[in-house]
Amino acid sequence: MIDDMVIVDAVVHPWNMSPENQNPAAQAQIDAVYASHKLSYDEAHAEFILQLDEFFRDLSFDVIGRAEFAESPVDYAVLHSLPNLGFGLGPITLPEKCAQFRSENPHRCSMLGTVGTPIIETAIDDIKRQIDLYDIDGVKLYPAFFYDGIAKGWRLDGQDWATPFLEFCRDQGLTRVAVHKALWLEPAPREAFDIDDFDSPLDRFPEMTFEMVHGGAAFLDQTIELMKRHANLYLTLETTFSYILTKPRVFAKILGKLVTEVGSDRLLFASGNNLAHPLPLIEAFRGYQFAPEYCEEFAIRELTGADCRNIMGENALKLYGVDRDALIAATRNDRFAIARAESIPRPWSGLRG
Repeated sequence: MIDDMVIVDAVVHPWNMSPENQNPAAQAQIDAVYASHKLSYDEAHAEFILQLDEFFRDLSFDVIGRAEFAESPVDYAVLHSLPNLGFGLGPITLPEKCAQFRSENPHRCSMLGTVGTPIIETAIDDIKRQIDLYDIDGVKLYPAFFYDGIAKGWRLDGQDWATPFLEFCRDQGLTRVAVHKALWLEPAPREAFDIDDFDSPLDRFPEMTFEMVHGGAAFLDQTIELMKRHANLYLTLETTFSYILTKPRVFAKILGKLVTEVGSDRLLFASGNNLAHPLPLIEAFRGYQFAPEYCEEFAIRELTGADCRNIMGENALKLYGVDRDALIAATRNDRFAIARAESIPRPWSGLRG
């Protein structure tokens, strides 16, 4: 919490980028992922950059938990399981890993399961297993599958895979779906990250909520039009929020146009930890206002206190069914709150001591 504002980090996923899980044929992509991490910070926040040996490991949730709740004023996090993203040999963030941390810290997080197979029967069996074993709060999908040296994109409105998968999730009461979009990541085909496949499922599954992860990083005008048409579309601002440090004009344009044209009640703060540490992003947004020249250039309105509270936590609490007062009471004296009260640890203290 900061300035009486609850903070929810809507995307948290410690990656297994250990040498044992790296695809040797995808070294260019591996290098690009680390470059993306470094580009999340400006020069003033260089201490938040993980060194090579810190980044390329199977990062534990102990490290991430300290970064979120002890080093940063984050109250609650949404844990995203991740399948193989093409530059790995296996899943990047295992559901089992998320489930264990949530079971140890039930008042601090929700978790999303995931699947990574183009075989619909196997995907349904896998998500059913995660529902039964982990009582997952939703599902995180990546728009490409990787197998036999192939990178195959799929569409959210596709009839062979996405539609039966979404129907199964809906019938199981699993109604939160987050999809990586907008930000292209090789070796997946670029068209897999387009957002022209949202319209139909948003219409056909009105009882489900869809989160466009990396929302605003590309296709801004198209995203705004989708949000105007569909009240069940949310944006998680992973990557986009790092622009507050590295691309302030772009950040003002994206957030300003979103708030001005569709409002602030479906926008979610997200760091993407461990791709970015949440603390510098939160501090940069503390008391944030658009510069007057940006308001004039982009025809955007000023942010209100309600906008900031919505974006930083209130929207995510509502989306994931978390009671604000109960959350504050349950986390007031947990191990993370105690560690933070003693003295705020330095960045990545779980790695660096």
